[in-house]
Amino acid sequence: LEKEAEAMPQGEPAPEASAAAANAGTSSKIEELTAQAKVAAEANPDNLCAKTLLEAEVQSWMATLPAAKLDELALCAKSGLDNHDSGLGCYAVDPTNYDDLAPFFDRVCEGYHHGGGKVHTTNWSLDGVEGLPADGQLDLQKLGLGKELSMRVRVGRNLTAFPLPGLMTKADRVNFEKTMLKAFDVLKANPAYGGNVYSMTPNDVWKEVTGDAENPNLISADKYKELVAAHVMFKDMAADPYLASAGIASDWPCGRGCYQSADGGFIIWFGEEDQLRIMCMAKGFVLNTVFDRLHTALQAVEAIDGIAFATSTKYGYVTSCPSNLGTGMRASVHVAVPNLTSDGTDAKAKAAAKPLGLSVRGMGGEHTPIGKDGTIDLSPSSRLFITEAEIVTKLYNGIKLLLEKEAEAMPQGEPAPEASAAAANAGTSSKIEELTAQAKVAAEANPDNLCAKTLLEAEVQSWMATLPAAKLDELALCAKSGLDNHDSGLGCYAVDPTNYDDLAPFFDRVCEGYHHGGGKVHTTNWSLDGVEGLPADGQLDLQKLGLGKELSMRVRVGRNLTAFPLPGLMTKADRVNFEKTMLKAFDVLKANPAYGGNVYSMTPNDVWKEVTGDAENPNLISADKYKELVAAHVMFKDMAADPYLASAGIASDWPCGRG
Repeated sequence: LEKEAEAMPQGEPAPEASAAAANAGTSSKIEELTAQAKVAAEANPDNLCAKTLLEAEVQSWMATLPAAKLDELALCAKSGLDNHDSGLGCYAVDPTNYDDLAPFFDRVCEGYHHGGGKVHTTNWSLDGVEGLPADGQLDLQKLGLGKELSMRVRVGRNLTAFPLPGLMTKADRVNFEKTMLKAFDVLKANPAYGGNVYSMTPNDVWKEVTGDAENPNLISADKYKELVAAHVMFKDMAADPYLASAGIASDWPCGRGCYQSADGGFIIWFGEEDQLRIMCMAKGFVLNTVFDRLHTALQAVEAIDGIAFATSTKYGYVTSCPSNLGTGMRASVHVAVPNLTSDGTDAKAKAAAKPLGLSVRGMGGEHTPIGKDGTIDLSPSSRLFITEAEIVTKLYNGIKLLLEKEAEAMPQGEPAPEASAAAANAGTSSKIEELTAQAKVAAEANPDNLCAKTLLEAEVQSWMATLPAAKLDELALCAKSGLDNHDSGLGCYAVDPTNYDDLAPFFDRVCEGYHHGGGKVHTTNWSLDGVEGLPADGQLDLQKLGLGKELSMRVRVGRNLTAFPLPGLMTKADRVNFEKTMLKAFDVLKANPAYGGNVYSMTPNDVWKEVTGDAENPNLISADKYKELVAAHVMFKDMAADPYLASAGIASDWPCGRG
């Protein structure tokens, strides 16, 4: 507050200050951006947005920008400056940004895509593409696959008539949805598509913006959950801190929804990271099927009056995130590679796929687990400076090469007799090698990943070799989040209350790296007596500091019971039994006039009965009540949207044992 008082305007500037004052706002904004960028770059040297803002040429260019454009640049950079662990860290907020903010975005794109001055070209024709089979058919049966695969091709698109999602107002989002209804009507009238539109824009907002009495496509909360579970609709983006900072998740759920064709194989999301995510999917063998259908559908959509996709002369189709520029395309298949995933992870599959220019994900997308049969989601990594035809052909040939790696990884029979002694510790050694390989990849991607760095320390490596298999498996669970999510800062979660003791050689180093305790032992003390800086009367009264308006004040603590594993290792039964254990405590609080209150539970009745034997959960709430409590900041959001908690096992079994 003293700093606030010092910042109070002191009247009109002196005459000699007038010229300098004209640019004061711009200079102040540049100083603010630079200060934020320095903090972000220090916390994460690989934050591309922060690094770029600090380049001398960019600093000089910023000084030439009018205030409005500088504010727009600040919006583009906000996500990376708010979230220091960002890799790329910026989002365009208007289709023109890649041109009018080129000195910034050109450097970001070069740092990410390594284009070397190339200009993107668009081409859907397979004719003459290197690696294309002679008959032009990308038929996976020719590669020896006998079981139909799940195939998907999707693109991101934005219209020239609207800002990108990060700068859209609530009215923009709803008007964009209404604009797209013309395109959806054309598709619905076409026998090749048909289908339905599912919207989440509430009726009161629809009426306020459009003047129409109600949203003709509004769905219920239960229908939304059903569509999310079926992977037809996207999840609440507000749970993503990167999209929230970028403004992309604002005004949820207004202007959000999807169109789905009658056969379920063609979907258009509206109101996600890009205004449109357009995708075709099918089970089969011939990649041409989904590729050709998507191309035809895109042509049909763009032929409609008022629908013009935003493009850049240099970067092709414009997307919010520079990583998706160019084609905006992701072509993928779900393919089983049981030999490369025999250890239960995708580490070997990723290692085999990366040199081939392919990315490996879990079956549900990034930060989700692989299938129990070793099924992974495989796609080419490139989006920019590559044509659409080259992407889908690269996927076909990438599958071929990965299947060769899979064949090489097939077990070669029983070990020879002389290998028997070494084989006794093979499981443990293999697990250490796997953890070490994952940690090297994570540390190379992000040198500040504390979990990965710690696993690679010589003393920790030596200690791991002494651990029994069960404890090594537990350490792997603790480290899984940081090894899955390379952008992690800390990167590990204990899974049992005893971990800080029985895995101390790991956790002691992590805690020192994060808290810098220097060997201290923590003490607990709630008494204010003798605390330095305490007012003489012991009252921390903010009115004494000159504040006349009540403040929102909150104090919270985290606690765990000794009787249960920590959330990362809890089973569904553990979670429900923990909830039932806590009901005794809640009953005591409810009976106390100082507290009273209610319990709100999300554990479904069938699960409650299965675990406890009771007929129903006495505190179960509806989906609408849950949304109301989340909106009021009383209840927490679905943790499954958090990739760090999902990898750690903490978000598992949602919503069982939550409330």
